[in-house]
Amino acid sequence: MTGGGEIKTNVRSSELKLQEEKRRLALLNESLTRSNTLTSGMVSTLDNFERKLESLDELVTPVYEATNELSFLLNNVDHSLLLVDSVLHYYEICNELQPTISSGPGGNLTEYLSELDRLEEAVKYFKRTTSVSERERVTQLFDLGRQRLVEETDKLILRYANPLSAKELIELCEMSETNRNDIHAMQEVDMGTLRRIIEWFNAHGFRQGLIDSYATKRGTMIRRSLQLLAEHLGKSSVRRISTNIIQPSPNLSTNNTSSTDTSKRPGIKLGDMSRLLKRPSGPGTLPRGVNSPVSTTLTVIEDNAMFDSSDHRDTNNYKLLLDAFIILLQRDRDLLNYVFPQELQSLVFTKLIELPLVHMREEAQRLCESIERLPHKLDSGKFAIYGIFSILKWFRKSRSTFSKLYQESDVARRQQFTTLSETFEKSAVIYLRGILEEVTTDTSSPSQGGNVHPLTSHVLAFMEGLLTYEDTATTIASKYVEQEQRSTSGGSSRTEKGLYDLGTYFARLIRSLHANLSKKIDGYMPRTDTVIRSIFLLNNINYLLKRLEGSSLLTMIERCQPNFLSKYQADLQTSLNDYTKCYSSIIIPIQQMFEYDNNNRISDTKLRDRDREQLKESFSSVNTAIDTIRQQCEQYIVSDVVLRKRLRDEGKKLILELFKKYYDKFAHKDFTKHREKYIRYDPVALERIIDNIFEHRA
Repeated sequence: MTGGGEIKTNVRSSELKLQEEKRRLALLNESLTRSNTLTSGMVSTLDNFERKLESLDELVTPVYEATNELSFLLNNVDHSLLLVDSVLHYYEICNELQPTISSGPGGNLTEYLSELDRLEEAVKYFKRTTSVSERERVTQLFDLGRQRLVEETDKLILRYANPLSAKELIELCEMSETNRNDIHAMQEVDMGTLRRIIEWFNAHGFRQGLIDSYATKRGTMIRRSLQLLAEHLGKSSVRRISTNIIQPSPNLSTNNTSSTDTSKRPGIKLGDMSRLLKRPSGPGTLPRGVNSPVSTTLTVIEDNAMFDSSDHRDTNNYKLLLDAFIILLQRDRDLLNYVFPQELQSLVFTKLIELPLVHMREEAQRLCESIERLPHKLDSGKFAIYGIFSILKWFRKSRSTFSKLYQESDVARRQQFTTLSETFEKSAVIYLRGILEEVTTDTSSPSQGGNVHPLTSHVLAFMEGLLTYEDTATTIASKYVEQEQRSTSGGSSRTEKGLYDLGTYFARLIRSLHANLSKKIDGYMPRTDTVIRSIFLLNNINYLLKRLEGSSLLTMIERCQPNFLSKYQADLQTSLNDYTKCYSSIIIPIQQMFEYDNNNRISDTKLRDRDREQLKESFSSVNTAIDTIRQQCEQYIVSDVVLRKRLRDEGKKLILELFKKYYDKFAHKDFTKHREKYIRYDPVALERIIDNIFEHRA
C-alpha cells in the first residue's frame, strides 16, 4: 500500500513538470515567431534604405567630380599666373637691377649679394629657354656684378697691401708677437666684408680666381717688403744680427783658445743694430815670438776665430730677411683665419708664399754664389762660411715655426721651405770641400824661422769656429762624407753617425794640413838642413797638439781615429830626435878625440906634435859647431815656452855631460900658446848658450 502511494506521488510530480515544460515551450515558440516578424521588418527597412542611398549616390558623385575638376582647373590657373609673373620677373630683372649691380656693393653688401642671387636664378632660367638675347643680357649683368665684387675685394686687399718700409719691417721684428698686427693691420669690419664676399664666391663655385687674386697681391706685398729691407741692408754699412742669434755650443772647449772672453759674449739684439760689431782683443795663444810679424798674425787670427756669431754682413742680413719673412707670413697666416674658410686656408697660403719664397731663393742663391767666389775661405772668408752654417742653424731652430704655418694635413706643402734650406746645405758641402782643397793646395812658403805656419792656425781656428755650429755641422759633414766615402759605422744612430762623419772631416783636414807642411819642407828647405826642417815640424805639431788637448775636437776626431793622438805624439818625438842631431857636430869631434886618446894615450905633460895638432883640430871643430848652433838658433823661432824648454833640456841631456868630460880631460893640456883661440867655451858657458837659444825672440 505504501509503495503504491509513492508511485502515484511520483507520477503526479512528473505530470506537473511536463505541464510546466510545455508551457515554457509555448512561450519560446511565441518569442521565436515575434522575432522572425521583427527580423523580416528590419530587412525590409534596410533594403529600402539601401535603395535610397544608391539613388542619392547616383545624384552626388557627378557633382563631386565636377567640383574637383573645377578646383584643379582653378589651381592650374593660379600656378600659371604665378609662372607668368615669375617669367615676366626674369624678363624685367635686368632693367630692375641694372643701376644697383652697375654701381657695385657700396656700403650695403648684404642687399647686393641678395640681388646677385636673384640674377643667378634668372641666368639659370634662361639657360633652359631658347631666348638667347635675354640670356645674354642677364649673363652680362651677372658677370658685371661678379666683377664689381672682385673689384671691391681688390680694393679691400690693396688697401692693406702697401709694402712695409725697411724701418717699419725692422720695428715689426722688434715688436712682441701680440703687437705685430698693429702695423698695417686690416680693420675688423673690412675683414668681415672680405670674408662674406669670399664665402659667396666659394658657395657659387668661383673661388679659384679670387684665391689667385688675393694670394698674388698679398704675396707681392710681402716680396716687395723684403726687397725694400734687402736694399736698405745692402746700402747700410752697419752689420745687423738676426733676432734668432746663434749662441756658441756648450760643448766647445775654451781651454786652448786665446779668445775665451770673445766666445762668452752674449748675442747682440736686433735693437742694437745701430752699433758696429766690435771684437774684444784677447791675449795671444803664442807666449813667445809676439814681436815677429808671423806671431802677430797668429794672434789676430785666433782672436777672430771664436767670435760667437757670423761676423759676415751678407749672411747676417739674410738671417734678418728670414726673420722678417717668417713674421710677415705669420701675420698673413693669422689673417687667413679671419678671411677664408678653413678648407681654403692652406690653398691660399701655399699660393701666397710662392712669390716671396722665390725672392728668398734668389737671394739665397746670390749669397751662396758670392761666398763661393770669395778667396781665402780658410782665413778671411771663414766668417762667411760660418754665416752659412748659422743660417742653417736658423732653419734647424725654426722647423717648429714653419710647421705651425701649416695645418696638420699639409705635410707635403711644408716641403716648400725645404728647397730654401737645401740651397745652403749644398753650398755648405761645397765650402767644406773647398776648404779641404785650399789646405791641400796651399803653396805659401814655410814660416820665418820655422815658426808655426799660418795655415796651421787657420785650420784649427776654422775647426773650432765650425764646432760652434756643431749640430748643423754634423749634418753637413755627413752629406760631405757620403759624397766622398761611405762611412763604416753602419750600426750607429743618426746623431752618432753625424758626429763620426764630422770627426772624419776634421781628421782629413788635419791629414791634409800635415801633408802640406811636409810638402813645404821638401819644396823650400834643403834636405841637408835637418834642423830647420825639424824645428818647423816641431812648432806646428806641438801647436796642433796643444790646441787639441782636452778639446771636443780631439774627442770627435778620436771617435773615427783612435790612434790620432799617439800618431802625432810619435811624429813630435821623431821631429825632436831629428832636431837633436844638430848636436852631432859637437859630439862627433868630441868622440873622435876620445877615440884618438884611447889609441894614442896622450900624455898629461909632454905632448907630441901630432897630439897638439889633434887637440887643436878637435877644439876648433867643437868651437865651430857651438858657434854654428848658436848662429842657427838666432834664425829659429820656437814660440811655445814648454817646447822651448824641452828642446833645451834634450840638448843639455845629450851634450853637457859629454862636453864636461871632454873639457876636464883635454882643456888643461898644454897644446897651444893661444888658449883663448882654442878653448873658448867651458861647460858653464855651453850650458848658458843652450839656455839662451831662441831667447832673443822673446
